[in-house]
Amino acid sequence: MPILKTISPILVSLLVMASGAAHGEGEAYRLGPQDELQVRVSDLRTGAGEAYQWQAFNNSKFAVAPSGRLSLPVIGEIDASGRTTAELEATIGKRLQEKAGLAVKPDASVQVVKFRPFYIMGSVETPGEYEYRPDLTVLQAVSIAGGLQRLSTDALLSYTREALSTHGDVRDLTTKRLSLLARQARLDAEIKDGPLVFTGELQSLGKGERIIAEETQLYESRKAALQAQISNLNQTKDFLKEQIVSLDAKDQNTSRTIDLIRQELDRVTSLVNKGLSAMPRQVEVSQTMAQLESNRLDAQIAVIRARQDVARADRDILELKDTRRTTALQDATETRTKLAETEAKLETARNLLFQAETRAPAEILANTDAYSQPEYVVFRRVGGNATRLVVGDQELVQPGDVVRVQPRNRGRGQGGAASAAPSTPPTVNVGSR
Repeated sequence: MPILKTISPILVSLLVMASGAAHGEGEAYRLGPQDELQVRVSDLRTGAGEAYQWQAFNNSKFAVAPSGRLSLPVIGEIDASGRTTAELEATIGKRLQEKAGLAVKPDASVQVVKFRPFYIMGSVETPGEYEYRPDLTVLQAVSIAGGLQRLSTDALLSYTREALSTHGDVRDLTTKRLSLLARQARLDAEIKDGPLVFTGELQSLGKGERIIAEETQLYESRKAALQAQISNLNQTKDFLKEQIVSLDAKDQNTSRTIDLIRQELDRVTSLVNKGLSAMPRQVEVSQTMAQLESNRLDAQIAVIRARQDVARADRDILELKDTRRTTALQDATETRTKLAETEAKLETARNLLFQAETRAPAEILANTDAYSQPEYVVFRRVGGNATRLVVGDQELVQPGDVVRVQPRNRGRGQGGAASAAPSTPPTVNVGSR
């Protein structure tokens, strides 16, 4: 026999009366997994005139397992899911009587100290799992979850801020795009070595616009710098050509002088051989001719060098033009890449601006009534089957229920329900209590 503890008979009577009052005055509450119970057992001994409480159940709490069974001292496991506290009390008393071999069935008291939770989702501020409390209505459940979502004012202010921010992005990206288009027009003119012409959107800007003015000034300055370099090289070429003409004339004069000196040397040599002239005269004429030939060779070398310098100047002019064109081609490739990226960003920003200014606020305003007067749907398991209930805000919530708060569809009546898909549980319309 378990150890017994003496308590007041009046207290035993109060515990027995309270055992079936956990779920309110309506339908008796059916136990389920996660319910926590307090079980007390006592029996009245007529000989002593006192009531004794079974110590094995004293100050203990027992939870219904996910399997729906309840494990108790002395008794072991018993089925609890789907049963009322009164039914469970009768089972406990009977099982204890059989186990202990008692002549009189002891009194058992079962009280729910913590109900299994309910769940709320949808258009509430804080969806999630909450502890159940007796006589909980749908409206109270929504209040526990922070109330209905507050959309209109907060959302419109948010979209207004987004619209202002996106306006700035669109303006900046539009300016950057026009700048890139103007740069591309300038680079195309430099590549083709032709005039700078602004077409398309740039025609409407006018010459006084900063973008057009900057690119025009840059084009003219780069073109002027190139022309100045080419002009200097052309001047060098002209100088070298004049030098070549002078050297050629000098070479012709020297050639004629050498011919005359050679004739004079032949005459003097003939006289020396005949003994009619002195040897120093012959040597002097020979030295004069050698000096003239050396001067002529120097002039010819100077002409070759001048012609090489002319050819080098031509190459420099070509290199300047090629360098300018290559640089322009590289810049044009980079500009086209940046232009494509900018246009993609601009398209995205325009879509966001449309969303922030037009579409989203219109949807919010159009659905204000739908959010302020939502539809409440309760998903509940009854006898192992899932049931979908469209309820009013005063309908009672049961432990384990899933309450979904959703905006009311415009095509749905006040109490009607949309047709459910074949895979959804059956829908039951429940009026407000």
